[in-house]
Amino acid sequence: MHLLPPFTRALMRRPAPNLADGETTSRRLGAPDYDRALRQFDIYAQALRDCGLTVAIAPADERFPDGHFVEDPFVIFRDMAFLCHSGAPARREEGESLKPYLRHLRIVEPPPAARIDGGDVLFCADRVLVGITERSNRAGYEALRGALQSAQPDIRVDPVPLSGVLHLKSGLTELTPGVLFRDPALRADYDLGWAEVIDLPPAEAHAADAMPVNDTLLIAAGCPSALHAARQHCDRVIPLDLSEFVKMDGGVTCLSLRY
Repeated sequence: MHLLPPFTRALMRRPAPNLADGETTSRRLGAPDYDRALRQFDIYAQALRDCGLTVAIAPADERFPDGHFVEDPFVIFRDMAFLCHSGAPARREEGESLKPYLRHLRIVEPPPAARIDGGDVLFCADRVLVGITERSNRAGYEALRGALQSAQPDIRVDPVPLSGVLHLKSGLTELTPGVLFRDPALRADYDLGWAEVIDLPPAEAHAADAMPVNDTLLIAAGCPSALHAARQHCDRVIPLDLSEFVKMDGGVTCLSLRY
């Protein structure tokens, strides 16, 4: 049994024309093409609808060049939406702008010292992993753990100090219970012996960010090794071309909040 119930909804935000002004460690890949990014965004949204989700799309907001990466400002669990205060100062107000779309949920706010991005939070079948990174600190981990345990007292929430990638989910995701994709650049102080770990080739590192949606797995397109491995474990796999978002450190999980 997975910690998360089946998804029925998703929240997205349309990219703003200034998305190239966002935070990124991948300048070597060049600037994203806005029109192509919009096409990729629309195909992604349709893929979620094809998985049975009702998709709400907030309008673009040029105040937030990274605002389309809606997974970072909130972590949703059951009826709770935990507001994240990012370790990137430019991104700290994104969550406030999304509150009206989540007013049907119970919003929990962390203390001021807590820093965390949703991209550092990985729900697995039997535990929640929280990356300790430049964006997420121990206080953020402790605040999220407390919030999750208020909703489910026995939930396991483990800190994962790491390096080599921006977010935990940039380098590690769970395809199906007990099976993980890993970017070989990820260096984590955490024992993964409980899982089958599939290390991807460096050229396909961005495919380590994969996203289960109910009975479907969404993965990065153009990654044959990842696709082959995914099909060994998942009956329905949908590759998505997100090249313009990869240029801004984005991956499959980043563009939506599923709940």
